[in-house]
Amino acid sequence: MQKNWQDEASFGDFIISHLLSCSSTRIQKKILFELVRKRRMLNRQVFNNNLYRLKKKGMLDFSNRDIIFNKNTLRRNTLFAKIQAKPAGDTKVMVLFDIPEKKRKIRNWLRLQLKLWDFEMLQQSVWLGKGPLPKDFTIRLDLLGVGKCVKIFKIESIKA
Repeated sequence: MQKNWQDEASFGDFIISHLLSCSSTRIQKKILFELVRKRRMLNRQVFNNNLYRLKKKGMLDFSNRDIIFNKNTLRRNTLFAKIQAKPAGDTKVMVLFDIPEKKRKIRNWLRLQLKLWDFEMLQQSVWLGKGPLPKDFTIRLDLLGVGKCVKIFKIESIKA
């Protein structure tokens, strides 16, 4: 009998995938699959390097034999966290998106992010503001699986 990849997931994997998914089961399964896939190819040195990296970022604290998750740092590093770096520049940028109803949380996060950057809503899926947008923004869109649903245009001049 062949083992399912979900049987290889540890309790810690379920916790991490749940925290990073914001209660979206589809995203949680995707994250969980990646964690299990990476563990299959993981050796002890890589595992220790990953723990050190998480400790250095402030996500984990080690005291005696306990591992403590830093809740505030985890919240900042989730996929739906707001990107604080505002776009710097005077060029006009138009953001158009057509995100399916199934991905409503992602769509709402995108609108909140654009409001945070002082973008002006022309329609619910058409926003105008200053740019260029941070590189983290496009990376986050790809991680959320909506990179192809969002179009970003640089506006040279607007004629009425």
